Amino acid sequence: MKSIALFILLFIGFTASAQDQFRADFNYVTFYDPDTKTWSDWETASHTLVFNINANKDIKHYTAKGEVLIYRNMGNLEEDYTSSGKHYQIIEALDDQGNEIRIQLFDDPSIGMKIINGEFMVQFAKF
Repeated sequence: MKSIALFILLFIGFTASAQDQFRADFNYVTFYDPDTKTWSDWETASHTLVFNINANKDIKHYTAKGEVLIYRNMGNLEEDYTSSGKHYQIIEALDDQGNEIRIQLFDDPSIGMKIINGEFMVQFAKF
């Protein structure tokens, strides 16, 4: 009886955590140059990110080059709005090389998502 109850609890926990997982697809990318303080022109490039892939809520990034990168969630989730009223969430993470980055995800896919590494930024969008 205890094993059946344990199985049910584990199944419910797994189902609940699987429901938190979501995917964001982007088809454009731009890069910020901190030296010139300008963004590059938008380039066509398909990128897919799957959020909350495990209990740590890590992120899997399928790049336009066919690479698969894992960003290790370090927590500190913040939610806020830009000065123009656009809602976003931002977390701290480690990239595949151990660099500390921030990932900012907007509700609006035309603004998309930014990966921030110090002053360097990459923005992904779908439009």
